[in-house]
Amino acid sequence: MNPESLTWRLLTAEELTNVYLNEMRRDFPAGELKPLSMILNSEAAGTAHTWGVYEDDALVAYLLMVRPVGCEVSQLDYFAVLPQYRALLAALPDHEKGAQAILIEAECPEKAEDEAMAVRRLGFYARCGARDTGWTEHLFDAWFRVLVLPCCGGKVRSPEEAVRQLADCYRRTMGEPQWRRNVTFYRPDGVEVEL
Repeated sequence: MNPESLTWRLLTAEELTNVYLNEMRRDFPAGELKPLSMILNSEAAGTAHTWGVYEDDALVAYLLMVRPVGCEVSQLDYFAVLPQYRALLAALPDHEKGAQAILIEAECPEKAEDEAMAVRRLGFYARCGARDTGWTEHLFDAWFRVLVLPCCGGKVRSPEEAVRQLADCYRRTMGEPQWRRNVTFYRPDGVEVEL
């Protein structure tokens, strides 16, 4: 992979719709995929954006990002890439201007249906520069590890600050009662924390 041969650009609503219908429905289980209308509404409201990464005219990756107005971090919501281009995730911070970090939720291996796959994903994110905060998150019916990928010279000072930023992102996108009902965070020692 030659990074100079890749073009990053924000997708239009029409391009995102095509990616959703032709790529995302193939790449993600139906239970993990938000409705297209929800994704398009988030983009129209300015709380999300989607990168398409191209080599020549061929789409090689897409990255759906959540960053509500006022948030200091971006959250990686969906990411899919052709195998030979996986290392491009490490270039994402160069494109998320204004964010201190990119927060990533990776399935907890001990709670995953496919534990080996979850371990491989954690390894992949680590190779791309993401650091495990040690915190876990229960989001709706799934369990995740909270990871931080430093961004554009920004600095998240501590794992707890990263989790507070992620909570702020959920608060701004879901609204106060819904996020508190559906998202719970746990310190590395397993203690639930009210944020």
